[in-house]
Amino acid sequence: MPRRLPDDRLEGATPLRQAQLVMLKLLRAFDAVCERRSLRYWLDAGTLLGAVRHGGFIPWDDDVDVVMPREDYLRFRAIARDELPFDMFFQSPETDPGFSCPWVKIRDRYSHMDESTGPYPYSQAIFIDIFPVVLETERQHRLRGL
Repeated sequence: MPRRLPDDRLEGATPLRQAQLVMLKLLRAFDAVCERRSLRYWLDAGTLLGAVRHGGFIPWDDDVDVVMPREDYLRFRAIARDELPFDMFFQSPETDPGFSCPWVKIRDRYSHMDESTGPYPYSQAIFIDIFPVVLETERQHRLRGL
């Protein structure tokens, strides 16, 4: 079982900052698994923009998005439950039957988010999103006429 990471959520001055600190902890655990298992990923969308432009989160951002090549994503899905610390929950339709997203999440076990469009029939703890992508070579791209 992986070691538990320090939890500094209470050091955040606002609820948003506290949530960001939880997301950062989730991201660090995800990164550690990827490092141990040689899985590729990268930050995406506002998470990438925040890292480049702000050296962290966009001040008002309330999520983390990471992307993995499909092969690595499938490997991660197969090992995540055994690799994550006990205070984190790997969320997929298999681990949370009410969850129907086509991507997976890592959620904190000790938080809850009230979403304005909810409630939902699945865990609503603070999370990071993990999206699969299909990488295509330039040659494949040309062959498809794109």
